[in-house]
Amino acid sequence: MAQMERNVNLEEIDSDALFGIDALKGQSILQKVIFFTCLGAGIVANVCMPMFLGTPRAVCIFIFLGLILIGIAFGCNYTQDMTYGKYMYCYFFKPVKTLRYESTEDIGRIKKKAEELKKEEELLLRKEREADPKAQRKLLIKLLAFVLVLVIAVVSALIYVKAVRPVSYHHEVIEETEVESEQGN
Repeated sequence: MAQMERNVNLEEIDSDALFGIDALKGQSILQKVIFFTCLGAGIVANVCMPMFLGTPRAVCIFIFLGLILIGIAFGCNYTQDMTYGKYMYCYFFKPVKTLRYESTEDIGRIKKKAEELKKEEELLLRKEREADPKAQRKLLIKLLAFVLVLVIAVVSALIYVKAVRPVSYHHEVIEETEVESEQGN
């Protein structure tokens, strides 16, 4: 018997889809209630009606399928924004919406803005090319001097605080011994 190889990429599995069923992805709470209520009612009808009401099997199956159809039509999503019921309505009745709009973007302004951005970019590239090595060295020396002065200031502040801090007896144990006087004996 041929063995089927199944490659499953975990990144492709949509965690939003309930039980991995894409139709159950992105449902609202109302859609979940509709879907699972219709599913439960269909199962209960299919099981209980023949036992307690003596309904023929064919009628029970049609009731079950009808409830499942309602649950899928209004509780499952065809796309993120459209349920299966809305999809079927659009498929069979083909509603037409005419969209009329005027462009709010002026092509001339977009081209001018693109040219301005190009000029700014070229100016930045020229400035980078014209950077003087001597000016860069001076800037580096100034930076190192600033860092050195800052380190000296911090170290001297720490030394000063250590020198000025009062002596603390918090953790010291002072042992006193009593000396008995020999005069009292």
